[in-house]
This record gives sequence, structure tokens and C-alpha cells, in this order.
Amino acid sequence: MVFRFRNTFFAVLLLILSAFSLNGCTQEGPDRSDGSRVVTDMAGRTMELPAVIGKVYVNRPGSILMYAIDPSMIVNRSFRYTPEAQHFFRKEYLALPYVENSPEEIMKLSPDLILTFYDINDQSIDQAERLSQKTGMPVYMVSLRLEDYPDVFRRLGAVLGREQQTGRMLDFIERHVDPIAAKSASIPEEKCLSVYYAEGERGLHTDPAGSIHTKLIEMVGAVNAAKVEKVSRKGMSAISMEQLFVWNPDRVIVWAGLGKMTGTMKHIRNDALWAKLPAVKRGHINQIPYLPFGWFDRPASINRLLGIPWLANHLYPDHYSIDMNAVVRDYFQIYYHYELSDRELQRLLNP
Repeated sequence: MVFRFRNTFFAVLLLILSAFSLNGCTQEGPDRSDGSRVVTDMAGRTMELPAVIGKVYVNRPGSILMYAIDPSMIVNRSFRYTPEAQHFFRKEYLALPYVENSPEEIMKLSPDLILTFYDINDQSIDQAERLSQKTGMPVYMVSLRLEDYPDVFRRLGAVLGREQQTGRMLDFIERHVDPIAAKSASIPEEKCLSVYYAEGERGLHTDPAGSIHTKLIEMVGAVNAAKVEKVSRKGMSAISMEQLFVWNPDRVIVWAGLGKMTGTMKHIRNDALWAKLPAVKRGHINQIPYLPFGWFDRPASINRLLGIPWLANHLYPDHYSIDMNAVVRDYFQIYYHYELSDRELQRLLNP
């Protein structure tokens, strides 16, 4: 039976927007006499925050999110960027200390708030509570689920006092992501493409449907060709060439490194067995853009908001009619605070 993604993102988004219209989105209590305020995070945890937040420590997945909201508020880096990726970030941000998960080092930075952007479950809640106890600082949790991004943006806009910028981030979703979610269900089943996501040095690792790493495939109305079990949240299930030939995907997309090109595409193009795969024979194989982060996943953060229109346009250009030049310029201007030149734009789209 063919699995089809039927607009879950769009439906959940409508429910979220309806909830906000009825209940508001700040999840804040009344200000106190000392100027502090009581807020509730997305895990349902209540905490006291200062009236104005100036400095934020953020975990690795949240680095991209917080940079989009306001890079001047961040006190740490948790990624080591390649020279290619550094090109798109502000010098002040790149000069920040590399600090990740060390309570002692976090305390030295004296942030007003610790922000964690990750799966919300019993384990992550416990980790947040312990981090708060060790540092004596509030830890505000927001959900990494793609469907929750509108809620995340609104909450953080209110908590951080950056509603104008998070409003622009929401507007990008409404203009460039929601229409894709709305149209994905109208792709005729007989035209639904199967997609293999090639990971690892030889392209023989992948992630199945339901994985956080391949969510975009279903979102744009395609089918994940891989029929394997998820090995862990980190993913990358090993497969064989024999399995790949049985699956016989219509398209192959090749993973991207963290701000650098992996050697996977080169291996595939020079490998005799890969050359026999029908999709490769037809030239239906593409390198996922990778600057300054991979657009498809790794990290599975808000960089995926650019990967959604990219993949939709790559697989179904006539169905979606996306102006990718405009979308990429828009994304970089809003989320990276960077104005792309024509040359940079083409380099990004043609890795």
C-alpha cells in the first residue's frame, strides 16, 4: 500500500492558529511588582523571567532558530563552521565562545535565559530541570517538531520581545510552506514519486518514512522508497545495493554535510553499480544544497523550511510552480539577515 502524506502539517497549523485566536499566544502570567514575569514553556513548565531578556544561551538545534530571531542576543556558538558557511554569518556571532551543554561554562556567560529547541518528552524535560537546578537559570523549552514552528515563533517573539522578527518568520511559512502543504494532497497517486535519500560515504545509509530526517519527502507529496527500520533518532540505517535495486526509486537525493560538500555524490557518479540504477541512468539524482546548513536535514531545524520548497520544486516543478530564486533570497534575508548576490544565489542552488 502506498503511503501518502495528506496535509498533516497544514491541518495542525490551522488548529494551532485557531487555538491562538481564542487563547492568545504568549502563555505569560501578569507582570510582578519587581518587573519579572511568569511564563509557561511548551513542556508546560512554569518559570519566572526578567521583564527584559538581553542574553540567551541556546542549544545546538536552537542555534539556527535563535540566530534568525536576533543574533545579537546569543552568547554562545555550538557549531564549528567551515569557511564556506562562515561567509553567511555575522563576524560578531562567529567570535562567540563555543559552549555546548556544560553548566559551568554556561554560568560564566551569564545569560538571562537558557533556550532548548528539541523533542519534548520525559527525558528532555528531566534534562532541562537538572540544567536549571545546576545553573540557577530558567530553561525555556520549545518543540523541534516541524508542525509546531508557528507556535514556537509566536511564543519566542513574545518571551524575547522580538514579535516583529518572528512575525516575518511566520510570514515566510505562510507564503512559501503552507501552499505546498495545501497542494501536496492533490498530486494524483499515479504521479506520486518515490524518493531515496542517500546518506553515508557510499550512499548506502538512509532513513525511512516517519524519521525526522526524511519528513520533507512526505510533506511535498512523495513517497520514501526506503523500507527499513529506524535505528535511532540519529538515523542512518545501513542498506545494500540489492535492496536499493528492489526499491527502484524514481529519484535520488544526496545528503549534505554541515557547511561542506560530502564525498557521497562523487562516489555515486563514479561507481559502476550505482550507474546501473535506473534513476541514476536517467539523471534523476541531485545533491541537496548545503550552505550554510543542509537544506533537507542535519541539523533537523528551521533550515528545513527552505528545504520544503526546494524539494517540492525539484520533484514536481509543474505542480507547485515555485520561483526558487525568490524563495531563497527571501529565506536568507529573513532567517540569516543576509542579502544574496546573483552569483551567491546560483552557487547555493547548484552545489
